[in-house]
Amino acid sequence: MSQILNCTHIKNTLLFLSFLLLLSCSGTPQHPDSTEEIIQAPEISTTTIQSNTLLIKQQYQTAVEFYQQALSNPDLENQTTFIQLRLAASYAHVEKSHQSRQILTQLSQKILTPAEQQLIRLAKANIAIAERNADEVLEILQTGFAPDTDASLLAEYHLLRAQAYSMSGNSLDSAQEHVYFENYVSDIALVHSNQKDIWALLANLSIRSLQQLIPAPAPDILSGWMELVKIAKAYQLNPVDLKIQITRWQQSYPDHPIQEAMLDNLMHRKLEDVSVPDRIALLLPLSGNFAKAADAIRDGFIAAYYSQSTDRKQTIKVYDTADATKTFSDVYQQAVNDGAEFIIGPLKKQSIQQLLEDDILPVPTMALNYIGLDAPPPSNLYMFGLSPEEEARQVAQRTWLDGHIRATAMYPSGPWGERVFNAFKTQWESIGGIVVGQQTYASTKRDFSQPIRNMLEINASRDRYRNLTRVIQRKVKFTARRRQDVDFIFLAAYPRQARQIRPQIKFYHAADIPVYSTSHVFTGNLNQERDRDMDGMIFGDMPWVLTESTSHHGLRADIESLISNAGNRLQRLYALGIDAFNIIPAINTLSNYSYERFDGETGSLSLDEFRRIKRQLTWVTFRSGRPSLIGDNQ
Repeated sequence: MSQILNCTHIKNTLLFLSFLLLLSCSGTPQHPDSTEEIIQAPEISTTTIQSNTLLIKQQYQTAVEFYQQALSNPDLENQTTFIQLRLAASYAHVEKSHQSRQILTQLSQKILTPAEQQLIRLAKANIAIAERNADEVLEILQTGFAPDTDASLLAEYHLLRAQAYSMSGNSLDSAQEHVYFENYVSDIALVHSNQKDIWALLANLSIRSLQQLIPAPAPDILSGWMELVKIAKAYQLNPVDLKIQITRWQQSYPDHPIQEAMLDNLMHRKLEDVSVPDRIALLLPLSGNFAKAADAIRDGFIAAYYSQSTDRKQTIKVYDTADATKTFSDVYQQAVNDGAEFIIGPLKKQSIQQLLEDDILPVPTMALNYIGLDAPPPSNLYMFGLSPEEEARQVAQRTWLDGHIRATAMYPSGPWGERVFNAFKTQWESIGGIVVGQQTYASTKRDFSQPIRNMLEINASRDRYRNLTRVIQRKVKFTARRRQDVDFIFLAAYPRQARQIRPQIKFYHAADIPVYSTSHVFTGNLNQERDRDMDGMIFGDMPWVLTESTSHHGLRADIESLISNAGNRLQRLYALGIDAFNIIPAINTLSNYSYERFDGETGSLSLDEFRRIKRQLTWVTFRSGRPSLIGDNQ
């Protein structure tokens, strides 16, 4: 069965559709030497000792080997202190912070020159950045270096500050430090990488933020970057106007240091790069167990269609993949035979698995779910969805950047809880975190005191007390103690459970332990009275449900009156439908330029090497029962 939705027909039926809604540099932190290109260390001499760039290129293992060799070179005996301090800075990044501190302790009794005292600060800042202590880095490097300091050290100073600001979620100040960094480097590859970092940092900001936060008038360099990123976002799908606006930008910033190749990439984008298909097929299970979810996605998709400012006529044909008389392959082929130029769907993972059996798909296809991949998918296949596992991985990334190391987790028994926890655990351990404990709970219960006591080892404390009173044969004053080796708790839960678990965690002497979660703890509808018990909990969600940060395109305000009661219960799926339509014209741009992002209702969207659309969550914490934005999201 199919439904043909064109301009006239859909407008007459839109009010009768059930509108529903639902559901990052900072990517995963990497150990640079695990993926770095092999760089030959420079020959050891006084010149190369003083001004080599191994640390700012993040070639840490090579730097360690270089300075170790330099220490054993008798010709450089007069450079020993300098070499030791550079080695201390390098050790910090190869999991040898203990050796770094030993060197600093040895030199603490020595009278150091002002230049050597600057190197002490750099060594301490490198240790702090390796341990993800952003505040300490900024405190150590609060005052600048002498202007006659070697350029490589000045570059390192600004790079460390940029990394610290990025860890703190302050993209704007991080970008400013990257601008300063570039003043002290000449290596073309470093400049290119640095400018991509600047772009990626500023791309995290909304167009409104880019406009409001511009620090100075032209020709200020950072302001130039902000103006350019704002233009690229605003005209991402309009190459003709994009070129006009960039030409005007060049007149305001004639001496801006942006590399010509990056500017050419913007200037030479073509209308053909913007994919605007005339015929779109929407393949969804409109009957059966997934019908409500499918309705929400469909309604959001159609709402996005009608929010367009263009008069371009498009036909949307909806196919029911749950039709028992047809296989999914039959439905897909029917859409192709009907002339579909872009296919949205399927939603079910089993159907996506069938698409993987082909080497190339006949038309671009965007599946609305994710499945695991060991190799690149067939050409023309994209994947976009609201994966709880992906959200759990982003929680791991966020907590790592927040400086935590030891985690304990609490999650519901059953397949969903296991998948979410395993995704978190795998990501957390891959970036160096430690899971010191885990505890399941029965989601149907209302009292979670027993699993919380187990997680915090409260029972073990009571057992120690009983053993002590048995030995000394008298009662003593006792206060139960929780375990002390936990930096944060990862909680996988839905609102009903989270509203009860959070206050019970506080009751058991753990109010000071941060609790992180996924979007599932928030219904998406403001309810301060009921959500007040979750105050302090940190979670990531999408702009659509966080009304303070939405909407990127003003869509929600325009269609709020059309959203049904069902739509309010499934908000995030509704938003997925909106983005599934809106992102179609940007697919080629995201494919061709890895640093590009698309500001969607489900998050800041980018495309990875397997053509999976990745969402960057917006981070919030409950304050007085309201989700309150954190960091750059404010």
